[in-house]
Amino acid sequence: MNGKQISRIELASYLLSPSLFVMIIMMIAEAMLAATTTWLVISAGRKVAVGEFLINDLVLILAAQSASYIAGVVSWIFAERAGYRGFGKFMLRFARENRGKVKLFGDKPKREQVEPFLTGETFQCFFTLMYELEFTLKLLLGLAFNALVLGAEIDVSLPFAYVGAFGALLLLQWALQKPITRTYLENQRMNNRVTAQGYTAWDNVFSGNRYNLRLWLAEFKRRLRKALTAQIRAIVAREGMSAMSGIVSLAIVFATVTIVALHHRGDTIMLVALATTLPRQIEMTYELHLLATGWNDFISVWTRFGGVAANMLPEPAPAFDDRIKFDRLVLREGEDANVVSSVSDALRIVQARPTGRVNVRGGNGAGKSSLLASLKTEMRRRAFYWPASDRLAFKFTGGVVPVDVEDDEDGEVKVVAESMDKKLGFSTGERQLRSLQEIVESTDAPVYLLDEWDANLDAANKAKADALVDALAARARVVEISHRDQAA
Repeated sequence: MNGKQISRIELASYLLSPSLFVMIIMMIAEAMLAATTTWLVISAGRKVAVGEFLINDLVLILAAQSASYIAGVVSWIFAERAGYRGFGKFMLRFARENRGKVKLFGDKPKREQVEPFLTGETFQCFFTLMYELEFTLKLLLGLAFNALVLGAEIDVSLPFAYVGAFGALLLLQWALQKPITRTYLENQRMNNRVTAQGYTAWDNVFSGNRYNLRLWLAEFKRRLRKALTAQIRAIVAREGMSAMSGIVSLAIVFATVTIVALHHRGDTIMLVALATTLPRQIEMTYELHLLATGWNDFISVWTRFGGVAANMLPEPAPAFDDRIKFDRLVLREGEDANVVSSVSDALRIVQARPTGRVNVRGGNGAGKSSLLASLKTEMRRRAFYWPASDRLAFKFTGGVVPVDVEDDEDGEVKVVAESMDKKLGFSTGERQLRSLQEIVESTDAPVYLLDEWDANLDAANKAKADALVDALAARARVVEISHRDQAA
């Protein structure tokens, strides 16, 4: 089942949903209500100038801004819904596209490469993208609507001042991007070196050797000083960039405000109205800086999406079947010992009868488990595959999984990884027996592929399990790798 690799755009399209559109509508409403507040403040300023200000104006300002806050909260609710839906669609697509690639089950390097995208990275990517989208749209819409109000009520030049300031900040970001990036990378490298030094602390402290400890502490202090220097440089770069952006945007906007004030210097009502908007305009210049710098975060998460897309459709090794040493394998059925030279030969023997047990025999490294995986790949849904080491979902576990999030003693949530047996209170053999019993009772397949089903069982449980396998073999074909009858 070879699927075409998906693109980042297709992956991001999983966020498209009614919830996303409702989020955008609520964000537009939030921005419009905030702009209405600005308009009401300007109107109140004009009334103050002529002595007509009423308490009703304050009530209207309070109502408009409160409604804006409520719309913002509702937009976040729908943003979360869109994020969960996107991640859910990713997992469903991953399961649908990859469920037939059984040859990947025991591929440890591929598993280590792909599994992080199933356990946390993709979830973080979807929600980081949603948060960046929500944050960016909130700034953009708020600035746009407020600038339009300022242009309509104060002077038409003000919206153009904000556009010019935004362009100047983007140019500043582009010009300083490389040196700032180098500063951040150096900071990260120095911090990693300090952390790496900590990995040898235990040996040097608890060895009790003053000589080794003195050398270790000297190196630790040296790395700590370098890390502190790099950290200060990174903070100065970040905060300096922030300050520079604020000064540039303030200079452009307030230069325009000064020109407007000079142009209307005889109009007291206009000047009072302009003065009432100054706090809001200072806030808007800071939002311009956030909007300009926020694109870097957006690009970062978009780059991470590339990693998710690239690992969504893993493929097994093309030469997977070459791992099977057919000259060292025997498919034993009763007194018959069948030698095979290919997966097709093995498949023919498996399908020769509707019931019975076929025992795959061979030494370590002969490819017995690989043969079962290849048979499952060929037979797909017609076979039930139970690998030797598994985290398969079963009803008897009641939703318990080896890796989960739990509250610790301090009430903090953390990810924990424990053996399934410890969490269920079963021994390994008891859990294996329960799994086999559920397979017998709850599944119905023409063929069962059982890999070392008796590996962890004592004599008593092995007899019970063997009876269960016999029950399967009475109604279906069972291909097994087991430790029974080891003598060939």
